[in-house]
Amino acid sequence: MFGWQKTDPELEEAITECLAEMKGCNADSEEYKLLLESLERLHALRPEKGHKGVSRDTLATVMGNLLGILIIVSYERGHVMVSKAKDYVMRPH
Repeated sequence: MFGWQKTDPELEEAITECLAEMKGCNADSEEYKLLLESLERLHALRPEKGHKGVSRDTLATVMGNLLGILIIVSYERGHVMVSKAKDYVMRPH
């Protein structure tokens, strides 16, 4: 519900164990590389953690559209008043 999912305790335990084994290995060893691949696979099994938010590109697009709408509305509002005002101006005979 609402995009939040609980993580599997067994999965978290496997990740913890893998990290513990990696601490005891040399970073250049073949065993470390295998453990790193295992750790990457285990992390891929974790569920997504909800909504990631809105990208900056999307936010900029929305803000640009709103600004454009406000400019158009204010322009139309000003010109409607001018066109109505012309009808009320007295014309010379």
